[in-house]
Amino acid sequence: MSRLNLYIKTYLFRIFAAIGRYCELYLSPPSPQRPSFTVRIPSTIGSVPGSFKLLFYTPPSYKLGQQSSKKYPVLVNFHGGAYSVGNAADDARWATTVLQKIECVIVSVDYRLAPRYPFPTGIEDCVSAMLYLWANADSLHLDVSRTALSGFSAGGNYSFTAPIRLHQEIARLKAEDRLAEVELGKLVGIVAFYPAVDWTRSRAERAASNPNTKPIGMPKSLVGVFDESYLYPKPADMRNPLLSPALADEALLKEALPRKVCFITCWGDALLGEGEAFRERLRGMGSVISGFTVPGVAHGWDKMPSWGNMTRERDEAYRVAVESLKDMYSPLMNYKDLLFGE
Repeated sequence: MSRLNLYIKTYLFRIFAAIGRYCELYLSPPSPQRPSFTVRIPSTIGSVPGSFKLLFYTPPSYKLGQQSSKKYPVLVNFHGGAYSVGNAADDARWATTVLQKIECVIVSVDYRLAPRYPFPTGIEDCVSAMLYLWANADSLHLDVSRTALSGFSAGGNYSFTAPIRLHQEIARLKAEDRLAEVELGKLVGIVAFYPAVDWTRSRAERAASNPNTKPIGMPKSLVGVFDESYLYPKPADMRNPLLSPALADEALLKEALPRKVCFITCWGDALLGEGEAFRERLRGMGSVISGFTVPGVAHGWDKMPSWGNMTRERDEAYRVAVESLKDMYSPLMNYKDLLFGE
């Protein structure tokens, strides 16, 4: 498919996605909280210059620009959209749910999209966002020793690949004896909703892995647009940990990822198999795993206009995820932390 065709088809998808997002957020009550403020920051990681927005969702007690000794845990969120559509406002309902239960600051990253910005620019924007928040923790009133990540679908992939890319960047700075130039926080957990974690599988193989998967209702001419847009040119090694974190070396995963991970997967999702396999692999490595598979739903169900059962299922999934997030932010160390001083 030519680059021009990719651009045209992707922008058509974005129009439909914007309509769907409006219906989901504002025509299916209750309406979620709107961003408290927005900041545009430069990309500082990687070789593609540019800038992107951060949307901040804050609790009532948060006062930007005022002197305050109060510091808030931070949740950095990565929206879904197959790496090519969507924006940082898509997860406003998730942010609203978190703020109803946890006094924290949620920052949704409006990373740059394919096909104009293919792999790995989106991941590097997410890393740039984390480093920006850590460097500006005082003025933003953030407790960056309690930084958690969340993501949906493609953003679920970023919730694992951004920490890996961050780990690589820190290793590079350390090798160059420049680590003192960077302010570092601490990742305490990941909440991943129906993440893509194994790019070695084709779409057909993923669909065949789950008999509950329903075909996506779109013309055949549009299937594969997202993959071609993001992987341009196609990487030689699809096992690259920045594409397929589920296949990364165990040592890298232990060094790069926080210990606590919550997986929310979907019964009717083509990504279910790889998500479950990665969850069990991390559990076997000693990670503290929470979450569950939502029964009877397909990929991205929580982003559809929500009435009746879907609302109940979304609320339950978000409730479980928020409880996991509370545990990630807890200042109480577990016995393993006490024993090993981590």
